[in-house]
Amino acid sequence: MKVLYIVKTQLHYYPPCISQIRMLKDLGYDVEVLYGTSNESALKLLAKENIPCHKVAEIKDVASSKIEKMQDWYKFRCGVLNTLKQYPEDTMLWFGTAESALPMKGVLNGKKYVLSLLELLDDCPQKVKLLKNLAQNAAAVTVCEETRGYIMRSWWSLPEVPYVFPNKPYNQITDRCHEPSIPETKAVVERIKDKKVVLYQGILQNTDEILEVAKALQTMDAGYTLLLMGIDKYHSVDKIKAIYSNVEYVSYIPAPYHLEITSYAHIGIVFYRNDSLNKVFCAPNKIYEYSGFGIPMLANDIPGLKNTVGNAGAAECMELKSNNIIRAIQKIEAEYDTYSENAKKFFAGTDNLKTMKKLMGKITK
Repeated sequence: MKVLYIVKTQLHYYPPCISQIRMLKDLGYDVEVLYGTSNESALKLLAKENIPCHKVAEIKDVASSKIEKMQDWYKFRCGVLNTLKQYPEDTMLWFGTAESALPMKGVLNGKKYVLSLLELLDDCPQKVKLLKNLAQNAAAVTVCEETRGYIMRSWWSLPEVPYVFPNKPYNQITDRCHEPSIPETKAVVERIKDKKVVLYQGILQNTDEILEVAKALQTMDAGYTLLLMGIDKYHSVDKIKAIYSNVEYVSYIPAPYHLEITSYAHIGIVFYRNDSLNKVFCAPNKIYEYSGFGIPMLANDIPGLKNTVGNAGAAECMELKSNNIIRAIQKIEAEYDTYSENAKKFFAGTDNLKTMKKLMGKITK
C-alpha cells in the first residue's frame, strides 16, 4: 500500500512523525513524505532509509500574521492537492500533526486518512472545533498519551479511543557514553565526558524549576555539572549561571544526534507546568530519551510524569523546590542502580511498532 505522510511545517521538529514514517517503512509499506518546511538533517535521515520526501509548497516555518498564515494554508492545500494527482486514488494519507490536516478541511471526502494529534489543544478551542469533523471521518486517530485519547473521544464522540503512540524515539541508541559521530557532539562530549552531569534538554522557556535545581546543586556543592541543552529564547543561561557556576550550555544539536550527548548524563530533568490539560497529561519524548540510557530523572508531580516514570520507579516526582531536589538526588544516588534498571524497563515496556502493526492491520483490511 502507498502511504503519503504529510507534515506542513518543520518536519525536523517532530520526532514522533519521523518515528511513524520509519516504522511504516520497516513494516513494508511504500511510504513517501510530503512537507512544507524541514531542515536538512531530517531529510538526510529519511533519504538514508530510502524514503522519498517532496516539498509541496513555499511556505514559512512560522507565519507573522493571520493573513500570512491563511496564505500559507492555501499554498500548502493547493500543493498537496496538486501532488495527489500523481498518485492512485486509493493512496492512504497520514497527517502527522493537526496543523498539517487543518488546511485540507473540506477536500478529503472519499480519501482514507490517518490523523495524528501531537497535542491535546485544550488551550485552542477553535482548533478543537475545526478538528471534530476531521477526526470523526479519519480511518484512525493517534495520540501520544492515553488520557488525552479518552478526552478527545469524549469531545468528538469518536467510535473508539485513539491509538496511543508514546513519544519514544524509534530505534534510539541506548549505549551509555555513546561514541560521538559528528563534530558538534564531539566538541560537547570533550567538555563533559569526565563529569557527573545533571541534564536538562529542551527549550529554555520556563526556567524557575531549573533555577531551583541550580540552587540545590549550589547547596550540595558535590561537583555536579548542570548541562543545559536547548534554545535559550529568553537569555536564561546567565541567570542560572549566576546561581550555580558549574554550568555547560549547548544551544542546538540536530536530532537524533543530540542523544549522543544525552548518553553521558547521570541524572535527567523533566518538568511541565500544570496550567493546561495538555501539560498535565504531558507526553514528553525526554522520558524515553533519558530512560533508554537508564538515566534516573528528577520530575515534577503531575499525572503525565507520576503515572509513567514515577510509577515505574525511574524518577523522583515532587514539587521542584531546592530542598526537595536535594533529597531526591540523595535518594537517587543511594539507589542509583535500581533507578537505572527501572528506567531501562520502562523504556523497554513501550512497543510502538506493535501498535503500528495493529493500526495498519485494521485499516488496510
